[in-house]
Amino acid sequence: MNRIPRTSLLAAAALVALAACSKEPGPVPAQPSQASPAEPASLKLAKEQQPGAADTTPAAATSARTPWVRARAAEGVSLLEAPATVLPAPEGVAAVTPPFRARITKISVRAGEKVARGQVIAEVVMPEVVQAAGAYAAASTRLEAYQRRKDQLDGLKKEGLVKLSDLLESETKLAEARADQQSALATLRAADLGAADARRILDGSGQVGLRSPISGMVHEVKASIGETREAAGEPIARVAADGETRVEARLAYAPPPTAKFELILPDGTRHPVDLLGRAPVVDPRDGTTAAWFAGRNGGARLPAGLSARLAVKMGEAAAAVPARAVALDGKQAYVVRNVAGKPQRLPVQVLATSGADALVKGIEPGAEVAADAALAGAEERP
Repeated sequence: MNRIPRTSLLAAAALVALAACSKEPGPVPAQPSQASPAEPASLKLAKEQQPGAADTTPAAATSARTPWVRARAAEGVSLLEAPATVLPAPEGVAAVTPPFRARITKISVRAGEKVARGQVIAEVVMPEVVQAAGAYAAASTRLEAYQRRKDQLDGLKKEGLVKLSDLLESETKLAEARADQQSALATLRAADLGAADARRILDGSGQVGLRSPISGMVHEVKASIGETREAAGEPIARVAADGETRVEARLAYAPPPTAKFELILPDGTRHPVDLLGRAPVVDPRDGTTAAWFAGRNGGARLPAGLSARLAVKMGEAAAAVPARAVALDGKQAYVVRNVAGKPQRLPVQVLATSGADALVKGIEPGAEVAADAALAGAEERP
């Protein structure tokens, strides 16, 4: 049996391997395709209603260009309220202050006490007043003496026993004494004293009573016995009384003539008030105008300094819309209303405006209007 050499076998194996590598892989047989099941209608509707899904209808395209907002009822809109403060009545607050430099010798009242007009609040010694009382008394004494001398000279004049120069000198001294008396009396008057008080001051210890100028309640006493108080210094005491309610509010707009006003207190209590007047100038700090109100028919007595809110109530039907929702065509104001998906101009009357809102008459609350009338007007054009 003939044996095949090993080298021949190795060569044959190499040729077979090369032939196998040179062959290209054939195409993979296609798998039979399976028809996808039909998408359920409910799933398709759910996809269309997903948030953020695009709406390609004509009405949606118009709404995208022109945002619509609903007109609001005028009641409760922030435009209709303004900060307010109850002002003190001029006759309801009084400060007890010495008219001249004074030393306090007695305090007759305490905070919380009711006092009547003219009641003594404190007793003081005012050096200037004491000097004025002495000057008045001295001038009065000289005036009496000069007047007697003048009367004597007048009697001698009839008999021709007096010189003209003596008469003139007597009249001059009489006039000087009268002038000194009037000067001293003026100082006494400045301290709310009179001629009768001059003698009392000199006969006593020089004390003068400071009296309350109004009837009311002492709500502050700031003084100590022996303290010296300057005329321009802090009051010794303050007295407050009920007075006519007067309210100051800061308005950002001019209220319409038919508007009605209510003062809303911190506890929610409402008091009707009437407009008295508005300042003719605008505060450059915030663009508001001061306005003053009084309680209707006298109204309730409110404490001075109370902070409250002034509510402006429209006396006629009105709606609140964004300020940009109102535009002008010449002199006529209008809004663009949504009528069956189409913009339509509607003339309105502007009652009041602010930076964000406008109160208009001619459209009912709840109606849809364009948030920007200028943009909606551009869409109306072909």
